[in-house]
Parts: sequence; structure tokens; C-alpha cells
Amino acid sequence: MLLHIDFNNPVFPREQVLDITTMDLVDFYMAAPEADQANLFFMLLSTLYALEEMGEKEKAAHISFLAAYYLFVVATPPGSQGLARHYMGTALRLFPKEEYRQWMALIEAGN
Repeated sequence: MLLHIDFNNPVFPREQVLDITTMDLVDFYMAAPEADQANLFFMLLSTLYALEEMGEKEKAAHISFLAAYYLFVVATPPGSQGLARHYMGTALRLFPKEEYRQWMALIEAGN
């Protein structure tokens, strides 16, 4: 899925949320200007909060997982492990899934 930053609508379409993959995040990061690399995280957060307000727990969990992955694997900003742990914990709280548990173990091991 081709990701792009939209300041007029900073929320990914909910019908496409589950189609966003970790490779989409990597592809975006590799091609995007530095400012948009950071802005993608804020689009993920905007989408997460919107989905939580709508009660879309599975979709919100997927976005929270993607946020954790983006922080821990792709962008690795200062504090990435603690931030990723928070968002992976949110994913697990919203929609417990074995994949999220496995990623939490990797995050706990550190980067």
C-alpha cells in the first residue's frame, strides 16, 4: 500500500488500515524526506486515536502495532524501546494477538 502524508486528513482510511504492512512503513521511510519520516508517526497516532474513539479495537491495535514497529525497527529515535513497548502494550490491550506478544518479547530484548 502506498502511504502518503495528508495534512488535510491525517487519518488513514479505516477500510484500508488492516492492509498496511510493516514493509509499507519501511518503503515509505526509505523514500520520504526527513520531515515526512517523522510525520508518518503522527499520522499513525492520529489514526490510532480516531479508531479507538470509534471502538474499532482490532484496527486500532494494528495501528498501535505499526507505530511500535516504526519506532523500534524503522526510525529508532531516542527512547525507541520504551515508546515501542508502550504502543505494543496498547496493541495487546486492545486486541491480544500472538504476533503482538512475539514482538513485545523482541522489544523487551532491546535494540
